[in-house]
Amino acid sequence: MGNFAKIRHSDCAGFVNTKIFQPMAQRTKQEVLDYLSRAEVAAVGTSNMGTPRQRMMHFGADDDFNIYVSSMKGDPKVIQWSNIPETALLIHQGKTFLEMEECEIIGRAEIIRDKQDREKALRLMTVRSPIVANFAKINATDRLEFIRIKPFVVKYRFVPEILQGEKPTIFEFPENRESFSTWDDLKAKARAWKEAVRPLSLTASLIPLLLGGAIAFYTIHTFNIILFLLTLIGGVMIQAGTNMINDWKDAERDNENVEGIRPFTGGSRMIQLGLVSRSDMGFFGFVLCIVSFLIGAYLVAVTGWGLVPLIFYGLFAGLFYTGEKGKFSFINLAPGIAEFLIATTFGVMMTMGAFYVQTGFYSLQAFLISLPVAIFISNVLLINQFQDAASDMKSDKNTLVVRLGKRKAKNILIGCFIVAYAIIAILPLLGYAPYTFYVAFLSVPFAVQAIRYAQRNYDKNSADLVPSNAHTAITHLFTGLLLVFAFLLTGLGFVFPSLYMVASLLLVFWVWHYIERQRKTMTNFRMAIGKK
Repeated sequence: MGNFAKIRHSDCAGFVNTKIFQPMAQRTKQEVLDYLSRAEVAAVGTSNMGTPRQRMMHFGADDDFNIYVSSMKGDPKVIQWSNIPETALLIHQGKTFLEMEECEIIGRAEIIRDKQDREKALRLMTVRSPIVANFAKINATDRLEFIRIKPFVVKYRFVPEILQGEKPTIFEFPENRESFSTWDDLKAKARAWKEAVRPLSLTASLIPLLLGGAIAFYTIHTFNIILFLLTLIGGVMIQAGTNMINDWKDAERDNENVEGIRPFTGGSRMIQLGLVSRSDMGFFGFVLCIVSFLIGAYLVAVTGWGLVPLIFYGLFAGLFYTGEKGKFSFINLAPGIAEFLIATTFGVMMTMGAFYVQTGFYSLQAFLISLPVAIFISNVLLINQFQDAASDMKSDKNTLVVRLGKRKAKNILIGCFIVAYAIIAILPLLGYAPYTFYVAFLSVPFAVQAIRYAQRNYDKNSADLVPSNAHTAITHLFTGLLLVFAFLLTGLGFVFPSLYMVASLLLVFWVWHYIERQRKTMTNFRMAIGKK
């Protein structure tokens, strides 16, 4: 058997009825591997903040008892493994009680990154899993993650032997325990907290802050980079903090949400996946908000009291956008109130705030220019409510989609797109924006696609609406970056705006690639399981 494992043998303890059952010696490595090769599925158990979670999965095993499984990229199970890798598997077979065999494997999971190891896992799983075989058939295995569970201990049991006092066959792998470090655990925890702040959503605060700074430079031709960076950090932190607080408040509701599609809807799901506790989510959300408030207080001291109303408006809107069942929240106050507050916070108020920090005064021009951004972010919020509508209705979370229905909400979405681009068209003609403002119309194709998918799929399966979620988010991001570019191009010549535009296009491409990968993964999965 070599040095790959240590085998603990036990003495036979005798048997109650040797006429019925004749005991066997401890199983060899090959005998246990043969048993694993005959089994089709395993109950795969992971930890959810101390609460066990299980799923039946097809698996493959190599000669060293490494277990291979597969799941879609972005699947909650994969995210959970990335952060809490400890895993238990139970393989159980037998037609009658006295024929029952089982193999228990305790180990640690790792996402396979090495190309050769992925190919090995693919070969194993293509034979063992019909879904993986179908993914291979449609040439879409790049949408799958392959997970290797390196065993710490393998226990094989045969029920009659256990009843007669025999001990199980046990293989131990101490070298696998030593191959993981504390640093691996720290990186896993960092990944969980990164997901908790919902990094993809932070463009909602990034865009208006950049725009406010650009308008300020266009207006007064000076720029305080330190104050701008503090404004940017404070604004992004308040959004990250309110994201976490909303997850904390909505934890019970999100437990009921089975239609949510990451990364668009249903929150970060870190509480539901057991990667962050509810109390930690709320605590660190408040910490981020407090730090953001302190940054805001410093900016008030430096730039003037005119910033105070904006800070309190943003804090109030973010903290009370939603709430626990039975408690006050703007979302249950009146139709559209919560959506209006979020749109104005992540459109008008942040743009005006960044402008004020640089100039020390408010401007009608900055207000008008912020309106398209406010409308686009309201559309992002609105389209993301569609997939959550069923669970929101059950949990008394009265979003605009719940109140009006999907058909009317879809029409509002389309109308908002039209109004936003109409404002962009009018402002240069009225003298409130330079004619470079029209560069923002480069984002129209994304808006058209968002409308097309919303019109066609608003009342269909949650996954069918994902392209509209994606195109709406890209429209907000790309349009906002183009508006900033319009002001930079007017005041800074050609070189710096060109570098900014290259960076912006890279950001848009990265976000688009991420979203498109999610969409293709879901599409390929539906094809693999035979759904159209």
